[in-house]
Formats: sequence, structure tokens, C-alpha cells
Amino acid sequence: MLLKVIIISTVLLGIAFLGLAFRALFVRGGRFPQTSIGKNKQMRELGITCVKHDELNCHKNGGSFGACGCS
Repeated sequence: MLLKVIIISTVLLGIAFLGLAFRALFVRGGRFPQTSIGKNKQMRELGITCVKHDELNCHKNGGSFGACGCS
């Protein structure tokens, strides 16, 4: 009984991983989508930037450590 559940769950997980990676594995020139804000073109076009870079820019412009507040 336990072995049957393990086999079924392994098969279902395999199908899930193939579904997530379908484009990267089976489409010519396919790749995983960029989820990093700094490298995602659509997010940059919407004006969404990485918080880390915002904090660094704020501190360079004289913002206090921990509570940036530069806007």
C-alpha cells in the first residue's frame, strides 16, 4: 500500500515538473521565464525595480540607514 502511494506521487511529481519545464525542454530556443526583477524586461517597462537597488541608491543620496524615506 505504501509503495503504491509513493509510486503514484512520484509519477505525479514527474508530470508536474515536465509541465513546468515544457517550454524550456521541448520548444526550440525555449528557456525558463525570468522572474528576477532586475532582469525582467516587462517589469522594468512598468517601472518596477528591485528594492535592493532602490535602497542602495537612497543611501548614496544621503538617506539614513534602515529607514530610507527618499522619494
